[in-house]
Amino acid sequence: IMAMYKSEDKTNYTEINEMPTSGYLINEEKTYCTIDNKTQVKGKIKTVNGIHGLYNITKNDKCYLYFDKYVPPITIDNIITAASPKNTTPNFANAAESDEGVYKVSDGMYGGTSYYWRGAVTNNYVKFAGKCWRIVRINGDGSMRLIYDGTTCHTNGTKTTDSIAKTGAAYNISYDRSEYVGYTYTTGSQRTTSGSPSNLKTQNETWYSNNLASYASKIADGKYCNDRNIGTSYSWSSQTSSTFYYAGYDRSGAKNASSVSPTLSCPLGDVYTLKVGAITMDEVVMAGGKWRTANSSFYLYNGNFYWTMSPYNTSSVSQAGTFDVDPNGYLDWSRVSYNSGLRPVINLKPDTLFAAGGNGTQSNPYVVE
Repeated sequence: IMAMYKSEDKTNYTEINEMPTSGYLINEEKTYCTIDNKTQVKGKIKTVNGIHGLYNITKNDKCYLYFDKYVPPITIDNIITAASPKNTTPNFANAAESDEGVYKVSDGMYGGTSYYWRGAVTNNYVKFAGKCWRIVRINGDGSMRLIYDGTTCHTNGTKTTDSIAKTGAAYNISYDRSEYVGYTYTTGSQRTTSGSPSNLKTQNETWYSNNLASYASKIADGKYCNDRNIGTSYSWSSQTSSTFYYAGYDRSGAKNASSVSPTLSCPLGDVYTLKVGAITMDEVVMAGGKWRTANSSFYLYNGNFYWTMSPYNTSSVSQAGTFDVDPNGYLDWSRVSYNSGLRPVINLKPDTLFAAGGNGTQSNPYVVE
């Protein structure tokens, strides 16, 4: 009435005389019964809590059970180990045009250690929610930060709008007050995490609702930085009657090309806890981007403009500006009312599991179970 087979590779099966008691899982897709040696039917075999039951069996039924060797899923810790993180600090004054690998750094927002991918890396592809993503970093709490790469996975150096969730999206519609660099803003306040939402926040959350809301159980409440500290020797003003720069200007290389110092720390009043956000200027630099130096090789290049969450300046010609990524792959800035691109960032929970066998490459990405 019953024949059994097992496989080590889910392809080649050998007949066995005893049912495996451990180390194997029943392959419910291949397992079936026949009636009168002809009609294949499903449902006569049911597996509950590891017990395989045969139901409604007659003398003319024959059942075929297939077992696959169990391979444990991949964890985020497994991904970190496979990446062989470096303890050194790269020269951020240089654009990363080759595969520089993964680096460790202190995580000022989450605490602990963060691991970030840099340059033309090819081992940070993830498939989730029917879409492709690239790993930006593993946060200090063990969650995984991803940036949207499109409906399909793209090779480094590919120019494509598929990795832009929305084109023609202003960071903010208005631009004639310094407050408009805020991801949220309140007139007369340098910083707030409440108040009016920026257009970028509204567009991000609309896209999330339309595409990821049903996957919310997998997505962490991530921390996102909108650093509105003021740069050295400047002071904040609500009006745009005088020019001043934000702290990101000092760190980015825009002020001094040889002095670049990205950070994962963020002023407490500028940290948002959200399901979806945007990448920061500091994360772009860590990934291999450089101020106004073309780089079509690193993994964040897509040949399009897209926003970061990092303020750049407020100028005397009545315009507030925010950092963005240029179509040539370099770090730049634009007035907040400029129609740039939307490239959402999310964080997967620390206990996320990925299907066995993935290695993070374009052809074999890590697939969220």
